[in-house]
Amino acid sequence: MSELNQGLGPSQELVTGATGLVGTERLAFRLKRGWPTVALHRKGSNVGRVERVLRERLGAEFDFAWDSLEWRQADLLDVGGLEEAMKGCARVFHAAGRVSFQQGDEEALNAVNVVGTSNVVNAALASGVRRLFHISSVAALGRSTKDLDTGHLLPVVETADWSDGAGATPYGVSKHAAEMEVWRGVAEGLEAIVVNPTVILGDARYGESSGMVYRRAAKGRRYYPVGGGGFVGVADLLEVCAALDAAADSGREGVIGERFIVSAEDVSHRDVMTWVANEAGVSGPTLPLKGWMLTLAWRSAAFWSWFSGTAPVLTRDLANNTLDTYRYDTAKLFGVLPGYEFTSIRDVIRQGMARGVG
Repeated sequence: MSELNQGLGPSQELVTGATGLVGTERLAFRLKRGWPTVALHRKGSNVGRVERVLRERLGAEFDFAWDSLEWRQADLLDVGGLEEAMKGCARVFHAAGRVSFQQGDEEALNAVNVVGTSNVVNAALASGVRRLFHISSVAALGRSTKDLDTGHLLPVVETADWSDGAGATPYGVSKHAAEMEVWRGVAEGLEAIVVNPTVILGDARYGESSGMVYRRAAKGRRYYPVGGGGFVGVADLLEVCAALDAAADSGREGVIGERFIVSAEDVSHRDVMTWVANEAGVSGPTLPLKGWMLTLAWRSAAFWSWFSGTAPVLTRDLANNTLDTYRYDTAKLFGVLPGYEFTSIRDVIRQGMARGVG
């Protein structure tokens, strides 16, 4: 990937969700280039983990880069704190968000993903921020329809119709509502670029969100979900964001005020689990999980959750989503970045598992 044009990209940027997978990689990307960067964190967040990751990523350049990185503390629910954190920033990279498919998490999802994004947009407008880069999700897009002849799901596109009643999860509803806040900001004069990644895979030691993909498969599970979906490596996601930024900086039309699906390839759950198992040195899955088995499993998990007072390890939403094979159309992205080549998911897993599983 060629170096960015020296447009708005090198301007000072606030990164929300700086202690998360995408946010930390964004910090590494900017610090490697010596660009002024402000990292947002909540009180008590794990800044030490970020330091360890950046030390590995930056090597001999770490000390200088770490000293140049400015940490500012604010909560997404504190508009005043966000405005203070955005002082002097021309841009905001909004990677903060909550990922959950647990029953009863609707209030927390709404608070972080919807209200939090609304507050980020309002603070950006009030602080004179020029550009907002929003990390959304394919869960925020409309669901794909079925081919009437084959019965297979058609690829999801950016313009798919949205309907709360069309199988959307509470997480998807919250991410869709968050995007609506971004588009409101655009209507009020804010530049914005939105990306909708599929499942993001990175360092297997990262213990949250997509890190569960590694941890579960590395245990040598016998059963596999019969469906599949899109996956993308976190490094590719960050390169795509940078390339879209560069395209916008160069005046390319069709970037600002647009959303882009970012997915390396559509892969079956069985293949992903098998590749992780191979890297972990354990047996891969061989037995398919049937629909009735998943129904029994999520109901059992729900009962145990009620009995034990702990969150269920499997919910109906998660179970249902593993039965279908979802595909994603990236034609719009390649229309802007025609020469980009994604890393294969097998290689992403190999690289992510190189240092073990967190």
